[in-house]
This record gives sequence, C-alpha cells and structure tokens, in this order.
Amino acid sequence: MRTYLRAAALGGLASLLLANVALTAPNKNADELLKDEIHRLEQMNKSFQDGRKSGEALNMELVGHNDLGGRGFNADVWFHLGYAYVGQWGFTDWSQGSKQRFCPEGADSGVAVVDARDPSSPQDVARLQNPPGTSIEDLVVFTARYGPLAGRDIAAAGIQVCGGSRYDETFFRGLMLWDVTEPADPQEVGRISTGCCTRGLHELEFEHRDDLGRTYVYASVPASEYPDELSPSGKRDELGRGDFRLIDVTDPTNPSETSDWGVLKNLGAPPASGQGCDPDPIFGHGAEPSDDGTLAFISYWDSGFIALDVSDPTHPTFLGTTTYEADEDGDAHSAMYDDDRQLLFSADEDFCKNSGPGIETGYGYMRVYDYSDPANPVQIGEYRTPNSLGIGSQGSGDYTIHNNFLVGTDVYISWYSDGVRVVDASDPTNPVEVAYFVPPAGQNPVKPSQRGVLSNTTQVWGVYVDEVTGLVYASDMNTGLWILRRTGG
Repeated sequence: MRTYLRAAALGGLASLLLANVALTAPNKNADELLKDEIHRLEQMNKSFQDGRKSGEALNMELVGHNDLGGRGFNADVWFHLGYAYVGQWGFTDWSQGSKQRFCPEGADSGVAVVDARDPSSPQDVARLQNPPGTSIEDLVVFTARYGPLAGRDIAAAGIQVCGGSRYDETFFRGLMLWDVTEPADPQEVGRISTGCCTRGLHELEFEHRDDLGRTYVYASVPASEYPDELSPSGKRDELGRGDFRLIDVTDPTNPSETSDWGVLKNLGAPPASGQGCDPDPIFGHGAEPSDDGTLAFISYWDSGFIALDVSDPTHPTFLGTTTYEADEDGDAHSAMYDDDRQLLFSADEDFCKNSGPGIETGYGYMRVYDYSDPANPVQIGEYRTPNSLGIGSQGSGDYTIHNNFLVGTDVYISWYSDGVRVVDASDPTNPVEVAYFVPPAGQNPVKPSQRGVLSNTTQVWGVYVDEVTGLVYASDMNTGLWILRRTGG
C-alpha cells in the first residue's frame, strides 16, 4: 500500500543515507556526472551488434524534419508562436584523458531556434548561445505577462557545467534568459548563477502567478544536498540550499531566487530510503507547477514525487509524497499535473532491466497518481511499452520513459529508443496506447566513433504538442527535430 510518510519518524536515517550516497561516487566521473549521464557514458563505451535502425509509426505521420546540421547532443524541445527550440546536452568525461568529448563547442552548441511556421520545411535560423564549457538542456519560452518586458517573448534555460570540474568557478552555471520576440535575433537579457559546487540548473518549468502579478521558474539543481568536503557548506551547494529552487523572473533582466527546498534541509531526512539499482532518496531531478503556480511537484528519485505548497513563494511547505513498493525500482524523474482531475502523470527513469533480487524486472514507466489528497497520494494506474517490460530481446537501446506532455486526457511521452508514445488516459486506471512514432536511428557525432546505444538506436529526449495545430514536436539526441501529426487513434 502506498502511503504518506512523515519526516519526523525518519530523522535517524539522515546520516546513514548520506553515507550511502557518498559510496555511489567511487571515481571522478561518478562524482561529477548526473545519473542519466553516467548511464550514457557507460553505454557509449559498450559495443552492440543489433538495435532498431528503421522508423515505425501507428496513427502518426511525419510532417517535417531538420537534423540541425547533424550536430547531435540534442536535448529537450519547446514550441512557441511558430518556432521550435531544441536544447543540447553535454558533460565532462574524465576517463582516458578525454575530458571534453561530451561538451559541445562552437557554432553548433546552444539552443537551436527553428522556424517551423512551415512545418513541412523547418529552418534552423538562430542559436541561444550558452557560455563556453557549459550545456543547455532544458528550456521554456513564454510571453511575459508582468514587469518591464510585459508582452515580449522570453526564453529561460538551465545552464550546467560540462567543460571541466564543477568546482571550477570560472564556468557559469544557473539560469539564462533571452528576449526572443524576434526569434532569428535573440538577445540575452539576464542571468542568475546557482553558484558552486553543483553542476548547475538542470530541469525547469514556468508559471504565471496571476494572484501575485509575478512569474516564476520552478527549477531543480540536482545533488545540492550531497555531502561534499570541498564545499564551504559541507554539501555540494556552497550555501547549503536544497535541490528545488523557485526563481522570480517577472523582470527577466534581473531574476532573483525567492526560495529553495530540500529533503534534508526542510525535513531533516528524506521520506524514504533508496532502493533498486540506483538507490538515492536525496536527488531532486525535476519540478512541475500546478496551473495557478501554488503547488509544485518535485521528482525526488527514490523519495517519490513530493508535493509542496508554494502559495507563499518565500516559504514552500511540504504536503506529502508518493512511495514505492519494496519490489519497485523507484527513480522519480519528471511529472505533469492534471489540475482538473488532480492527477499526477509521472515518469520513472529506470535504466536497469534487472535491478537485483526482489526488484521487478523491466525499465522505467509511467505511473498515474491520484493527488486529490496531497497528504495521501495513491497510485491508480500505469502504462508500460512492450519493450519496457524487459521480456525477450529488445535489441540495444534505452527502453525507459523520459518525459510526459499532457494534452487533455492524452499523454504524449518521450521514451528514448521507443520514440514518441501517445497514451489515452481518459480512464486513468487503465491508460491505453493509441499512437506512436519511432524515428529511424542516426549516427552519434561523438568522436572517436562509438558503436554504443547513441550510435545505433533512436534516442527521443523530449516531446511538445502545439494545442492550436495539434502538431507534435520531438527531439532526438542524434537526428534532430521531428514534426509529427496524429492521423487516428
């Protein structure tokens, strides 16, 4: 039975869990990299003889494609007023002296701005350029509603260190903002640093607070509360802040951090212990606001999906969290909230097909939680692709869920090597797949050439749906931007 847990009963776990996290960093790569990056590096150093090469589709058709110059490293995608924005990932590989191999540089780096007003012929027209030695994976674009730039279109993106050590303070890390009212001529207008000694800002969403006349970015700075002897605070974040950050961007030229929250800082201990192949209850990966911005759902790995009351932005308050059964792997990665039905559609990014004795077989999948009582969220449904079940031979690839995008009662899901999946969740207790599109595999641009997963399989990172046209925008790590249309289902 999944139940709400209170931190008061768990205070004694803090020192033990911190020790366990420290043990997960036995080498330089493990100490520097985020969880999915560790997986990608491991996969790139393996050899595979199989894997899906051609594309396939059900009730979806291709409208347009742009390979973004074959640059690779593509990350999340956003769409705003006729333009698609595609981020780019990167990290430092300390093995074999190849420190820069996964940190893109030059004209191909940054967020690709794609003119998709003619979706059959999308054109790459500009870049949102991040500082050297950094990556820019996740972003949002919105029309400013308040403040000095009201009416202007603003892009906000998370910046992480990828060109060297996270202790190197010459690398900027944090939030950058651009005026993209003229998308082909973006202008940086502001930035705010998250400071040493984390890698920086990872995932983010935005929401307007009409009740306050302000706009906030809801962001994660993962591993902020990991123990770190070299940091002034004794934790990775030099100021001892938690993984969740609430940033006021009402004035994009002068963003400011309003508050932060962490399981150790605010609860004294995580509300669960780690389990599965990547046990970790203090890793805050993503943040999702409610439509009115007064709730935030923080994806906290093995501590589940934590609900915070942020009606007072200066004082986030813990409401409750989901929990995992003893035979489940965990790994709360990201979520989208259905305000009308008070349902949370969550994604567990579990890369382990076999997580060890007593843990269910298979990769990560979508869960549906009833959050009508924030103190007692209950899982009421789930969806897995056939490949994510881990039964039989899937071929090389990553058959775990990544991100959800909710439109009405349909959930559009980026599922790495399983491409884009569309699930009808009108009955949330029994979600049913109604469409999918799996792009053909493309060549990973990392040199020297590898035959790993990124070289020979589809790797869809993100998905976004334009609710005006119904067009679906998907980003593949290797092959760029895909524009799709539902044809049935």
